[in-house]
Amino acid sequence: MKNEKELLEAQILLDQINKELEESPWSIPTVTQADIIKNPASLSHLIYLLTNISLTHKEARILLDKTFEMRIAMSKCLNRPVDFRVSLLDLLINEKDFIHNPKVIEIKLYLEQERKTVIDYLTGLYNKRYFDDALIREFNQAKRHKRNLSILLIDIDDFKKVNDNYGHGMGDEVLKNLAKIIQKNTRKEDTICRTGGEEFTLLLPDTPSEGAFKVGEKIRIEFNNEKLGSDFLSFSGGVSVFPKDSDKAEEIVYLADKAMYYSKYLGKNQISIMNPNIREKTILL
Repeated sequence: MKNEKELLEAQILLDQINKELEESPWSIPTVTQADIIKNPASLSHLIYLLTNISLTHKEARILLDKTFEMRIAMSKCLNRPVDFRVSLLDLLINEKDFIHNPKVIEIKLYLEQERKTVIDYLTGLYNKRYFDDALIREFNQAKRHKRNLSILLIDIDDFKKVNDNYGHGMGDEVLKNLAKIIQKNTRKEDTICRTGGEEFTLLLPDTPSEGAFKVGEKIRIEFNNEKLGSDFLSFSGGVSVFPKDSDKAEEIVYLADKAMYYSKYLGKNQISIMNPNIREKTILL
């Protein structure tokens, strides 16, 4: 699945193609040519946007070149300009055998439906499905560029008591308020997800564990100021970082989770940074 930035990039390229073809119906769009296009990766994003098929950049280049050649041939045959998406569909069905039962859908509607599958309806944050994809993407980026990737895992303390004492409606408000506080204290490049009932996980690229801890502390202190009747709201957090703690994506998440449980073990309302002592400790709550 492509992320929102990649799909937006593909949409911009699609708009540029349509504009060129509107001005020069019988030509091949220059914006897709190898010596002009700014980001070759956007070609594979474009194919995914139009077809939901994932191709490499090279495969996407070959397919688009054939698509525009086919478009010219079809246009000459029909003696009128043919939309390049028609020639793309013809290639995918008859030559590439990628699609057997195509469905036509407006792109804006498709993008909205796609977005709904990765957004948590209550908080408006990304959900667990999105997190799983984002983790691999950000992890590979960090590995490629030899940068830190910190994970901050947050779990609201005694959330069951909130629901039991104040009702699920108030529990929902607590979740939404925490989501807003997290958004307020993070950057655009950070990925914020609700990964469980009262659990939030943050991917913080190019951030050491100490930096992730500071972010978490700002969020924790602000959340402490949220009152629920006479009750005190708090969360426990855990931080782990690539590559210091592990060079495996799944293990980084596991270690952040373990550090979070260590915070609960110590008495809750605090954030722990993964270290060798926590790593080796058996935590019983």
